[in-house]
Amino acid sequence: MILYVEHNGQQYKVDTTAFHDLSIPYNFEGEQPNFYDVDRGSVRPFDSGDRKWSTKLGAGCNVMEIALNVHCTGTHTETVGHLSQNPVPIREVLTDVLFPAGLITVTPTKYAPTPKRYHVEVGDDELVIERIQVEQGLDSAELSGVSALIIRTLPNDISKLSRRYTQHPAPFFTHGAMELIRESGIRHLVVDLPSVDRADDGGILGNHRIFWGLDMNAPVNPETPSTRTITEMAYIPDELVDGLYFLSLQIPGLMLDAAPCRPLVGQGTQSHSNQLNL
Repeated sequence: MILYVEHNGQQYKVDTTAFHDLSIPYNFEGEQPNFYDVDRGSVRPFDSGDRKWSTKLGAGCNVMEIALNVHCTGTHTETVGHLSQNPVPIREVLTDVLFPAGLITVTPTKYAPTPKRYHVEVGDDELVIERIQVEQGLDSAELSGVSALIIRTLPNDISKLSRRYTQHPAPFFTHGAMELIRESGIRHLVVDLPSVDRADDGGILGNHRIFWGLDMNAPVNPETPSTRTITEMAYIPDELVDGLYFLSLQIPGLMLDAAPCRPLVGQGTQSHSNQLNL
């Protein structure tokens, strides 16, 4: 199928068979990424008492039960409900099908301890994503007006597919970088990190709060919840070049603050077709 999509007054032709999957495959039998050393995601056949529902064990069909930590063992998308006292179901926030998205690549740098760059003390050997790096990526004229931003960090080796982040702490954003992302009108942020915040930030999740427009210290109970989303633990292959894409965030219809996600991106080509726009 070919979609004709209008963005910034220009029409793009998008081939739905040429989308790239940015999710980490959820391998219940093999390696998985892990944040905070939580229990790994697992699967087992349903046990009805008289049999275990696996064709390998002689049942007529497979009926599997899964257990997983959405936020810590795979690619996932979360809403402000991640922090809110009131539920904000992911299926009620993600109502659009396709978003114009910019892909940028950054190399995290060592933290320079100056006031108000982060809300807790950070070691000068820790790696962060700076405001200037995001600014330079977004300065591309091709990325003006995008509502989603995909950030790939370097180095980009495949160990991200199974990394244990307790042993290998991840970079995170400075407040200035996250403020710029919000100020730029980004509504859907996709990163290849386990969190946009430092793993230990006192439980505040300060960058999450900045992105969702929340007070840094007050309890979260918004009357009108933000419709912005954050997708973490994605993996962006090296063959995808920085630039403009069209993003689809595919999730199950869970009534939870977050859900496993399969971000798909396609790269449109400029078109002068008279077809109807999406």
